[in-house]
Amino acid sequence: MATTIKNVVESFEYLFCSLYRQEFVKTLRLNECNERELLPLVRCYLLGWFGDNLTPEVQAKLPGTLTGNGYIDFVIDDVAIEFAVRRPDAPKATLAAYTNSTEIKKLMAYDGKALLVLFDFSSTPFTPLQIEAFKGWHSLLHGNHKKSAFNVAYFYVKKRRPLTFGKIAKNIRVN
Repeated sequence: MATTIKNVVESFEYLFCSLYRQEFVKTLRLNECNERELLPLVRCYLLGWFGDNLTPEVQAKLPGTLTGNGYIDFVIDDVAIEFAVRRPDAPKATLAAYTNSTEIKKLMAYDGKALLVLFDFSSTPFTPLQIEAFKGWHSLLHGNHKKSAFNVAYFYVKKRRPLTFGKIAKNIRVN
């Protein structure tokens, strides 16, 4: 059975919520990690969830660079995934569309389903309108490049007491 965007989003949602479960994290402060610290753990987690369908660090087209190539964080079956994290003390710009423009370019150039996963551990999450702003960045791929739609899955803490999680999922289509 083919992997869908919904399957991948559900797996990341479970992971995000688990990073706050005391029974799971124990003394680790995984919800304070940055992307570099969390990426190896996410790789192992996805291997357990999706098995041999997972391929990490897949070479991909990256228009606008000298080599024209970059690396996508993960590919599960035909779903390309880029992952970004905002620590509790990091500015909002960490997850903004312009900061993740390289990741967006790789996803838009990918021939298949594509997903940008954003984990926000801060106490000042984005609004749905700010996530909607990712739609304005389709101009990143100027020129004669194939431009595919991609999805954004944004996970955040809605309320601290009681602990409530939020998710914003958008499909970003290129005109």
